[in-house]
Amino acid sequence: MGYKIFISHAWADRWLASQIERRVRALGAETFMDTNDIEKGDDIEDRIFTELPKCDELFALFTPWAIDRNWLWVEIGAARGLGLRIVTALYSVALSTIDAERGGLAFLKAKNAVDINDLESYFDELKDRLEKVRP
Repeated sequence: MGYKIFISHAWADRWLASQIERRVRALGAETFMDTNDIEKGDDIEDRIFTELPKCDELFALFTPWAIDRNWLWVEIGAARGLGLRIVTALYSVALSTIDAERGGLAFLKAKNAVDINDLESYFDELKDRLEKVRP
């Protein structure tokens, strides 16, 4: 199994999340994203908690819609408990807003968040990580 990334996002952001997933896959990583990998009739919670331990990192897309999505926070907490790398991307929202509205810095303060306009730097770093794990 190769390097796998769990992509966490709000339903309203599924198009943007799918564009990010496409770039991640193009670099050679595997992904898990609910809109693509959970089928009708699946137990959503069971699938999430089965797949998350199989991943190497969690990519969380924060938007004004996502900060109120409880599952995003659950997935981040679970990833933290598993010791996974957590990458946060910010689109039209700041860490200070997340902290003021949700107290999110408890989970995110130590993370080096990336603004969506600098997302290319994340892809460059991911490419480097993938080169280190490839045989």
